[in-house]
Amino acid sequence: MGKGKSFAAKVAHQSSTEGKIICPGCNSEIKKIKLIMARDSKASTWAPKYEMKDICKCNEQDILNGAI
Repeated sequence: MGKGKSFAAKVAHQSSTEGKIICPGCNSEIKKIKLIMARDSKASTWAPKYEMKDICKCNEQDILNGAI
């Protein structure tokens, strides 16, 4: 089993901006989430529609409320 990370190492890793995309509007990290929405199928039944969206503090409420 590997050596566990110290608390300081975990905090340093979390606060690092290396490889992260930062939103210029709200200055928070842009994350990708997978949305599962309903769509009508040919048999008039429910079928899932998968879509990847970028989310940050600017559009978080709109996406989670279903406005976008």
